[in-house]
Amino acid sequence: MVATAPLTTGTVGKPPGATGRRVAVVAVVAVSLAIVAVALLLPAWPAGEDMGSTHYMGLLAANQPWNLLLFMAVPVILAETIAVSELAILFRRPVSPVVAGVNRYAGLVAGFYFLGVLVYLMKHAVIPLTTTGGWRGWADVVAVGFYLLGIVPLFGMTLLETRVVGAGWDDHRRLKVHATLVGLFLVVAHIAMIAGMLDPAVVGWDPSHLMDDGSQMEGMTH
Repeated sequence: MVATAPLTTGTVGKPPGATGRRVAVVAVVAVSLAIVAVALLLPAWPAGEDMGSTHYMGLLAANQPWNLLLFMAVPVILAETIAVSELAILFRRPVSPVVAGVNRYAGLVAGFYFLGVLVYLMKHAVIPLTTTGGWRGWADVVAVGFYLLGIVPLFGMTLLETRVVGAGWDDHRRLKVHATLVGLFLVVAHIAMIAGMLDPAVVGWDPSHLMDDGSQMEGMTH
């Protein structure tokens, strides 16, 4: 009988006891609250000239290259790092501690990072656009909405890595859920990209009906 190496990811280890899980929950809540507080205190970044695109594209195009790096490159690179390292974990035995570590810490950081992005954009974009009727048709809503839905899989990975969720799961179940969350993020991110690249006028938005005074939402247009 040939022995096989166990399926191992960066999330593997001895399941924490009740005390350890409580500590993990408190730590996650504390870090999350700190991130939310910082995101709420950040001022809205100045926007550039409005070219009439979706607010998703306007966000990425403004303040080059910083908006593109902070709102797109960082979360996507983290998600793809997790995806690639997960493939290495699936197909290589034994699993390199470096690969397992990269997989774990990328998953840990991704959710906390995107939580800050979510809170910042809710304050400076989603709420103002909704209360003033500034959305540019359904494609605009879909683009921003699906982008922000990335918080579900990314923060889910953070909860998984900290053992707030799935502390008693076996390695196979943890890896399965972890990979599913990565795939879900890539799906919602690509839906956001496709909708965000649409010209709002093509899908029925009339620019003359955006705002009577012609003003633009700070931090979201370019």
